[in-house]
Amino acid sequence: MLLHLAARHLPAEQLQVIHINHQLQSDALAWAAFSAAQARQLGLEQQTLRVELETSSENSARDARYEAFSRQLVVGDCLLLGHHADDQAETLLFRLLRGTGLTGLAGIPETRMLAAGQLLRPLLQHSRAQLEAWAHAQQLSWVEDPSNALDDYDRNFLRNRVMPVLAQRWPGFAARWAHTAQLMADTDQLLNTYLDQDLQQLVGPQQQLDCGALPAESPRRQALLRRWLQRQGVSAGAAPLETIERELIGAQPDAQPLLQLGSRVIRRYREQLYCLTAVPVKPVTFSGPLEIGEVTLGDGVLTVAAGEGGLTTLASVQLVRRQGGERLQPAGRGGHCSLKKLLQEAGIAPWQRASWPLLMVGEEVVAVPGVCICENWQSRGVGFTVNWAPL
Repeated sequence: MLLHLAARHLPAEQLQVIHINHQLQSDALAWAAFSAAQARQLGLEQQTLRVELETSSENSARDARYEAFSRQLVVGDCLLLGHHADDQAETLLFRLLRGTGLTGLAGIPETRMLAAGQLLRPLLQHSRAQLEAWAHAQQLSWVEDPSNALDDYDRNFLRNRVMPVLAQRWPGFAARWAHTAQLMADTDQLLNTYLDQDLQQLVGPQQQLDCGALPAESPRRQALLRRWLQRQGVSAGAAPLETIERELIGAQPDAQPLLQLGSRVIRRYREQLYCLTAVPVKPVTFSGPLEIGEVTLGDGVLTVAAGEGGLTTLASVQLVRRQGGERLQPAGRGGHCSLKKLLQEAGIAPWQRASWPLLMVGEEVVAVPGVCICENWQSRGVGFTVNWAPL
């Protein structure tokens, strides 16, 4: 149904159909073919993506699906999904049964960022009955997933056994719950506005959190921790937050503890919390001439700009990765030192030091981006500033 509505209201050249094959059903290939035929009838292209699941659970299928969507989105894209008001009510009940807070009670968001693009659910305010009535009136065809009739999955049990009973006793409850979810979402957004103001003073250039400056009172501290994680795409309940407080923030000053949350790792270094990908991005080598602008290197972005101070020249300057054992003479230091010691003094996190980029001329280190310019290479007027922003 969403496909037909989109085809009516949006230009064909702006639409692409994405079908996810979870490989869970024997008819999965037939469903992909059906979807492709529907797309062709509307003059649209379809891309079928097969995903590999860790388990056959609902969460595994959802995670794989959204990961596949994320890989397809670029800046300016909008992913349309067909969730409706009954899905919203089902989600609220499911989260209440599992235990949730304000963010959970806000239900399924109508819109949010997803990877480089945006996710939008334009049918979220309409009930399943309304949508089915429209689909029948338009003589649309669709496929029913037979697994929806099974009560093995928690959501299916709620949908098949619990929701009909609630609807019989309290007709229209799904719409009222959807309104409640919107009220909770508005409250959650207001709270996040205040938390974001506080986080401005606590978050550094790499989005690291100064845990030493967090307030002492637990509710506010946990609210800030939760919001900091949320801004980086991590959803954490009470148990993970308590673990972060106890095992990371509460660890000895010289410790380097970590906690994995899904595809992310939370690490602490020098009273700073970092939220990193569990599998580090592979650094990219660079062999071209160094010029003014940005160079994306997989694990970070190097920015070269004209400005006061900085390097005297970019001629013959090469961008390389740290190999180990380098020595250099930072301007104004009065002598040579090892790069290892310099990075430690600069507070560079251990996991970032191994591949930190260097600027060299021949065998000489002339600059460590974001850390120092070396003796005899520092401009006293207009030069070239170099900065490294790790991801």
